[in-house]
Amino acid sequence: MSWELKQLMRRYRLVLLCALGVTFMGAALYSHRGLGRPPLGNLAPAPWKRPEAHVALKIEGMDCVMCAAGLQNNLRAIPGVRRADVSFQDKQAVLDYDPAAVDESGFEKVIADSGFKVALAVPQRH
Repeated sequence: MSWELKQLMRRYRLVLLCALGVTFMGAALYSHRGLGRPPLGNLAPAPWKRPEAHVALKIEGMDCVMCAAGLQNNLRAIPGVRRADVSFQDKQAVLDYDPAAVDESGFEKVIADSGFKVALAVPQRH
């Protein structure tokens, strides 16, 4: 076999391997994104598409960063709370929640049970 023919066959093998790799990667991405699955029909709306409410609560009685971290964990444990950020520096808790799943009075109870007091609740718009 001549040298030119060997080079041509090597290039052919390389192109074939690249084409196979691209094909398999494309198939993997296609199925990973769910594009190859049939539609699921009429299901309940996804939880992240439900209406969301926002509130900022001014907190009294926090003495340290660990107080804020403990309160943040307690607020995040409430079913229906999507985001809870407690700032020791600002002395406030900012919450994103599903109003159908949780009531704002539940926040005040958890805060009181954690040993703090709500000074002011300010609804926010996102």
